[in-house]
Amino acid sequence: MLDALWYHKANMQHVYFVLLFLAALWKGAAPERILATTLAGAMALHLLAHLVLASAMLWRQADLVHLALDSMVFAVVIPVALRANRVYPLWLGAAQIIAMMAHAYRLSLTEINRFAYDMMSMIPSYIQLVALTLGLAWHAARRRRIGDYPSWSSAFAPPAQAGRLPQR
Repeated sequence: MLDALWYHKANMQHVYFVLLFLAALWKGAAPERILATTLAGAMALHLLAHLVLASAMLWRQADLVHLALDSMVFAVVIPVALRANRVYPLWLGAAQIIAMMAHAYRLSLTEINRFAYDMMSMIPSYIQLVALTLGLAWHAARRRRIGDYPSWSSAFAPPAQAGRLPQR
């Protein structure tokens, strides 16, 4: 039983990404949609890369396709995590930082534990699935409880023009 689950874990994860993406489009607001689209897009590009490329593109033993995908996800997740009026995107950002550090770890050392690299690059996607699932559920519950609320924090918004001194 566990062997069968382990054998199909990647396929189950892909199906779950698609279902989560569809749920975010249906029930989510802008942060959920952006994050779900980013993760589902990265998964789709990952599958496409494995179909097109016969073997991994390695440089100094680091997988360049995974590095590129993780960099793309990082470039989207971190700004959303900093601006969203939610806590769970910070979890996605933290997991993505771990994934990025896996590549830095792999590129910076000549001798590396392959298992550590694999775990640092794979486990964050599972953390992100759980975080986005919980975040979507919390968002839906919050919306039912209090109605619509702002998706984005105003903490980084520029001050209003009326209260500003003239520029010289």
